[in-house]
Amino acid sequence: MRTSPASTDDFRLLIVNADGQYYARELTRRLPDLAFDWIGPNQPIPDSARQATALACFASALNHGLLRALPRLQWLQALSSGVDGIADHPDLPPDVALTSAHGIHGPAVSEMALTLMLALARDLPSILADQRARRWQRRRQPLLHGKTLAVVGTGLIASELAIKCQALGMHTLAVSASPRQVAGFDRVHAHGTLRDVAAQADFLVLLAPLTQATRGLVDAAVLAAMKPGAFLINLARAALCDTAALVNALRGDRLAGAALDVFEREPLPEDDPLWSVPRLLITPHIGGESDRYADQVLPLIAHNARAWASGDRAGLRNRVR
Repeated sequence: MRTSPASTDDFRLLIVNADGQYYARELTRRLPDLAFDWIGPNQPIPDSARQATALACFASALNHGLLRALPRLQWLQALSSGVDGIADHPDLPPDVALTSAHGIHGPAVSEMALTLMLALARDLPSILADQRARRWQRRRQPLLHGKTLAVVGTGLIASELAIKCQALGMHTLAVSASPRQVAGFDRVHAHGTLRDVAAQADFLVLLAPLTQATRGLVDAAVLAAMKPGAFLINLARAALCDTAALVNALRGDRLAGAALDVFEREPLPEDDPLWSVPRLLITPHIGGESDRYADQVLPLIAHNARAWASGDRAGLRNRVR
């Protein structure tokens, strides 16, 4: 069983991220009495970093070699809101504490959802194709105003998206495992009513965490309940939706379109058939990215680093275990 550091001298945090140098520099500036190392994903681990008692990374950077190289690891700070791929990683010892970056993705993901909603509704891919072909072709331009948004999930990101959509004059619905009043939503329904809610939606946006209860929640029956003119957007986890059923719905003209930012295999292989599915927008898992991401997550990491180094376990924010 790992023990808590006796003093700040025992604390060393390794950041594994493409922007790790910036993270380490800023954390050192804010917490000069603590030690920080950094490497890029899949880079060799220097000897000093092998003494790390803490780790900050995304699930994509976590692997057997990294965890085996950190025998003193006591705490892992996920740089993502979701911790699937981390909490269930077979090489992560069960006694390693885990915290998430829950709460920082609202602006980025909600803006990405709106970007995809507008691109789908106004058929932006066809407009861009006309430009490349130097073809002047005016197109009908549907509004978001008056349309219905239905969100699977009621977390902070979902609420922020709903508030933005209400400002655009949209009706907002949600489904949740625990229906309750949530800011931005006109009404929140239980998971069991998903088909009925999907039938009302002009846009069905997936923003729920991946759990046993939500895996495959959007199946062929839910997709069949949607209006032919509706769109589906998945910015959460690929396994929330039956991808094969979605492809069938798009190829069969039973949905107006869809956008996927998350996939079972990432990066999406060049030969994956999804690339050629009609009326499907593909983005490379960038929904949570922004030009301010590091600055948004740094205060949380700094707070948790100080709390962990001082032995204040109760002071950790977003503790998962």
